Amino acid sequence: MKQVNVGLIGFGTVGKGVAKALLSKKKDLRERSGVSINLVKIADKDLRPRKGVRVPKRLLTRKVDSVIKDRSIDIVVELIGGFHPAKEIILKSLTLGKHVVTANKALLAKHGKEIFTVASRFRARIGFEASVGGGIPIINALRRGFVSNDIELIYGILNGTSNFILSRMSEEGCTFKRALKEAQAKGIAEKNPKLDIDGTDSSHKLAILALLGFGLNIKLNDIYVEGIEDLDPMDIQYARDWGYEVKLLAIAKKIGNELDLRVHPTLISSSRILASVKDENNAIFIKGDMIGESLLYGKGAGSLPTASSVVSDITEIAKNVGDFKKERSAFRLGFNSGVKKVRKINDLTTGYYIRFAAIDRPGVLSGVSNVLAKNKISIATVAQKERKKGQPVPIVMLTHDANEGRMNKALAKINRLPFITKKIVKIRIER
Repeated sequence: MKQVNVGLIGFGTVGKGVAKALLSKKKDLRERSGVSINLVKIADKDLRPRKGVRVPKRLLTRKVDSVIKDRSIDIVVELIGGFHPAKEIILKSLTLGKHVVTANKALLAKHGKEIFTVASRFRARIGFEASVGGGIPIINALRRGFVSNDIELIYGILNGTSNFILSRMSEEGCTFKRALKEAQAKGIAEKNPKLDIDGTDSSHKLAILALLGFGLNIKLNDIYVEGIEDLDPMDIQYARDWGYEVKLLAIAKKIGNELDLRVHPTLISSSRILASVKDENNAIFIKGDMIGESLLYGKGAGSLPTASSVVSDITEIAKNVGDFKKERSAFRLGFNSGVKKVRKINDLTTGYYIRFAAIDRPGVLSGVSNVLAKNKISIATVAQKERKKGQPVPIVMLTHDANEGRMNKALAKINRLPFITKKIVKIRIER
């Protein structure tokens, strides 16, 4: 039976899960894959025992190079995260002829082109299933399961922390700050949750999906990003009253020869499956010319779901170790999907939820409506639940489809009207 050796760099939460699976499930993996996968080294600065997993001391080292330069190791698993030294670890491993498995979405989103090019040059494989969607096999679906499809659309909930917060705000009517504290208390949100709540984490994952689905290697700055930190429970409640839920969506949509790429809070119909995705779960919707519509759902984060995806990559590569040298390319960068550039956000056409805080007096609604009409924006629904003459009250409306550039121009003018008291809230609607 084929023997394949694995070296693990990074023994944190996910690394512990991977080590536990490789050690405790070794027999199961061997019977299911036909390969004996041996964990031979674990490198980390902290070598203290991890609760829930027994690791022989002989496997532990603080020296990363003792893993990378070990000629007996076939697969290096990078789980330290961040850009440096993770990038150097991966590139050095590839140049030494080792295959690599990583969950490092930020690194792949920023330096994926360089990493995949080096992998191809040295006939090495890169496994990165865990970089998007935790335990959801979206990478495998796009690279293999849907390979015969022309993908038209990929969008979904890619961040479990934000989805947990929005779920609590929707179900309990609580503020963003209170929902975030609950997420942190449960270990769902980091102590510093900035990358999750400001949309950055979702944009990293979207960049990877754009490469796999549309063959377009993009810069992160090409993705329009908004976070959820400014959402008010009032907006979520109004949305529910009108049959919508608010979700942080990452969207990649092919429009002619352009790719619409954006991450932002979005109103989606309560009847859509995505609207019912709660707590820290993720869901990714794909539309292709052959599969029609497909939805992948599951745990988007956490040590065990992520570790499961890492072990899946290790096993898949292990089954084929020794055969890759025959290939011309281990990973093909780009393909002709007809997409030539990223669409500008101001070219977007969609419906909008808008909330104004205006002094309650005659002529307010007509003043707002006139500005919108001059910019070719028509109102679909309007509500004003509170009446306090002479005091600021919320006026909420949904619009028919409108151009983003025109909408921004109109709102900038409305913001300057004397009866508007606070910054206008705008949330896009995904039909």
